[in-house]
Formats: sequence, structure tokens, C-alpha cells
Amino acid sequence: MAYDIVIKGGSVLDGRGNPAAVADIAIEDGRIAQIGALEGAAAKTEINAAGKFVTPGFIDITNHSDTHLTLFKYPLQESMVMQGVTTIIGGNCGSSLAPLVSAEAIRGISKWADLSEIGVDWTSVGEFLEAVKRIRPGVNFGTLAGYGTIRRGVADFAAGSSRPLSIEERAKAVLVADRAMEEGAFGLSFGLAYGHERAADTEELIEIARTAAARNGVVKIHLRSEGAEVLAAVNEAIRIGRETGARIIISHFKIIGRKSWPLAQKALELIATARSGGVNIWFDVSPYRTTGSPLYLLLPAWARRGGFADLFGRLGSQAERKRLIEALETATLHFDKILVIAAKHSAIAGKTIAEIADGMRMRPEEAMLEIIRGNEGRVTIVGRTVSIKNTARAVQDPNSLIASDGYGLSPEALATGNLTHPRSFGAFPHFWHKFVADTSALKPEEAIVKITGGPAAVLGITGRGVIAKGNFADIVIFDPRLIRDRATYKNPFRYPAGIEWVIVNGQVAVAQGRHTGVRTGLVIRSGHGQ
Repeated sequence: MAYDIVIKGGSVLDGRGNPAAVADIAIEDGRIAQIGALEGAAAKTEINAAGKFVTPGFIDITNHSDTHLTLFKYPLQESMVMQGVTTIIGGNCGSSLAPLVSAEAIRGISKWADLSEIGVDWTSVGEFLEAVKRIRPGVNFGTLAGYGTIRRGVADFAAGSSRPLSIEERAKAVLVADRAMEEGAFGLSFGLAYGHERAADTEELIEIARTAAARNGVVKIHLRSEGAEVLAAVNEAIRIGRETGARIIISHFKIIGRKSWPLAQKALELIATARSGGVNIWFDVSPYRTTGSPLYLLLPAWARRGGFADLFGRLGSQAERKRLIEALETATLHFDKILVIAAKHSAIAGKTIAEIADGMRMRPEEAMLEIIRGNEGRVTIVGRTVSIKNTARAVQDPNSLIASDGYGLSPEALATGNLTHPRSFGAFPHFWHKFVADTSALKPEEAIVKITGGPAAVLGITGRGVIAKGNFADIVIFDPRLIRDRATYKNPFRYPAGIEWVIVNGQVAVAQGRHTGVRTGLVIRSGHGQ
């Protein structure tokens, strides 16, 4: 018979951790039809993969294309596909585009994007996933239900948001979360560093996490602290897992701030000990020494309490403003190393806080507050606040997965004037050349599991992440000698080298290093098959 595609002679890394083995792969009707020595097999498209690695498509378990709205603005998601990503998981860090119980629910994403840029015509997770299906994305898409989104929707925070939910509000949140997972969400995400969820105590989180456990869903946690209080934050995540039985994934694990770097080893030991004691806990890592985050998160926790409305009120108070400036002075921030990459007013993108302050003729602490207020909080920065040794330690840990913590873009996004963290264009090639090709910190088969079969197994994605007969044909072919990211902080809109072919659901999305314009991504749902 004539297959749709035959990949010949490649070194197959199957996503299960097996060493590379030379084999042919036949694809028919979007799935893997045969694997082995397929001499004489005819196909409409034949790909010679001799000397190349053939792997499952990469699964980006911490992706923000949904909450940055780029999934809708740039549905091809070229910056993801061109680096080998075939599946992205949204709804991370407590924020998702559904379920929307009230108009207030979705406002949490205002720190990243302007909602007026898209038309929201859904309320439930099921309706949202149908909306994604209609745009025909270039990647497969699944979502978590953000607890921050749920929490905003079920509670009236007009009288002050810095409080745990009432018994009645908790009960409503449980019902909303349960329905979200029934409609296909893979679990819940917590964004405990952000204002509305920071007010939730551990008991509240345990109650809502039990809902995920009952549906066999994951609980994905942006820790309360990634700095001085990180050990307490990791212990909280462990406690949630131990008391609920839910699978726990810590998002973008890192230790921020030089003074806190020595805590990394202890944090990893806590996770390992918890796993040996029966807690099903994992973490993912963005493989860079820099972070990309909202600027306002550098403010002290007391200033962020209550969300943007309360924060802007404090900035307008002379006494509170003075207190904030004093707090920033004692934090010893390196303003000359904090680079603004995106803002509501994009003219400041590509400049450091120190450079912007010089232009404003202000002290950097004062300028930082003005930048936050003048851009309505929508300012994203890159800071070199992570130890590369700690990153390497986390990447090599047997309990880690790799994720971009970025979002999909198209080259046309350059016209907006904003930049992006280079991870949005190169996280996975960067991971490979940094920790496999350049340093041999990981074996090829170990590295591939962390970006394919590992994320699929932890999330419960079926039919993807592993090269096996009958699975969906999400496949990447790359040259191990050439694969390398080319995106930089000043010029992040550059595709990587070495990714030669990407196949999404049996259709060629990248051919000989060029995007074909194909949009064959599918919506994937938990518990419904994919």
C-alpha cells in the first residue's frame, strides 16, 4: 500500500527512555501505521532521516499562548512549531480563559494582555475548547482550569480580596472546578504568587485540589515564593499532594535571587523525599538563567495584596508610595539588569529600568512605580536572577520535566514594538544544545523523555508523547549536530537551527526547516481520548 508519509532510516528516540534505534516509520490518516524495516514501502511523501533523530513532537506543559491571547492572534503558533512543539498546555499559573462564572473572572489576565483584542463568546471550558477548535491552531491544545479565574468568578471581592473564600464560596468553586474537568480540563492550576490566590490559605487549596484528585486530574502550582520562602512554598505543594492524593506539578521551578540560591538543593531534596514517601510530585523547568515575569511581582507582597486596584491606590498615596520606595531600596534590585521586553506602551520595550529612569530623570525606584502605573501593570521583564548551576541541577533531576514558560508568536508580532523572552522561539533547542550536545548532562534518550513521554504521562495525555503504532503522528526530525536556538534577548524573533521536519497529526508543518502554513492542531481533552 502507499502510505501518506514514510520516514526512512532515522535514529528513533521513542519517548519512553530507550536508546536511539534506526527504524522506518509509516504514517497513514494522521497516525503511526508501522515502525520497523519498511523496505519498498511507497508513500506520497518520503523523508530521508539518515543521521537525524526522529522523536515524538515536543509537549510544552507550561505554555501561556492562551492567556497572552497569542493563540487567537497568531493561530499558526510558528515560534512553537518551528522549535518542535506539537502540543501546548494552557491555563497555567492560576489563569485560564475558562470557566468564566462572572465578568470579573477573566480580568486576571490583564497583567499580560488586552482582552479587547479578542471576542470572548464562551463561558464554560467546553465552549472555550470549541472556540479554539474553530480557529484551527497550528498545534494541539489542552488546558487546565485556573483557580485564580475560578476564584475571581465565584466570590465578590468588592469589600476586599485579601481573604480566604467563605464556606459557600468554596462549595461553589468546587462545583465549577469539577465541571471544568468534566468538560476536558486536565486539572487545576494555582498561581499563588498573584494577589487573588495569595489570599487563599492551604486548607482552601486542599479542598479544591481534592476535586482534581477525584477526577484523576493534576494540580499545577506556581509557588507562593520562588525566593527566600521557597522551602515553605515547596512544603505547601507537598502537603497538598499528600493530603489529597492529586498529582502535583510545580511550574517553572527556580530559585530567584542570589541570597536564596543555596536553598535549591534542599528544595530538590524535599521533593525527592516526598516522592519516596508516596507523594506524586513533579516539577518543570525553563532551561534558562533568566526569568520572564510581570514587573509588579518585584514589589513586596503587602503592596500586591488585593490586586491592581488596591496596588494603584497605594501608588496614589504619598505615605504608601514612600513606604514602597523604601522597600525597593532595601531589596537591592539591579535596575541596570532588569530589561523590559513588553509593555502596554511598547516604546519602553528593549530598555532597562535604569535606562528608562535616566530618561524620566527619576530615581529607578520611583521610575519603576511610574512604569507599573502608567502601563496599568502590563509590563513584562527579563531578569538574570537564576543560578545556571541550579538550573542544571534541576534539569538533571529525575523528577523534572522541561517547559518553555513562553507563548507562541509569528514574525508579524515584531511589528507591535514589543519583544519576548527568547524561550518563546528557542526553549527546546536551547535545552538540547545546552544540556545534551554541549555538556552531556543528559543522555539523548533521557532528554527526550522530559519533553515528550514524561509530560504526556504526568498529565494523562493519551496517544501522544511516544512513538508507537497507533499513536497520533506528532513527530520531529532534527539534526543533533546542528540543533541550536538563535533567539537572543535583543533579537528574540529568530527561529532555531537544526529542526528540519515537524509533523502534526500526520501533516507536514515544517519541511526542510520552513513552515508550510499547515494548521492541523487538535483540541485535546482529559478523559475523552485525544
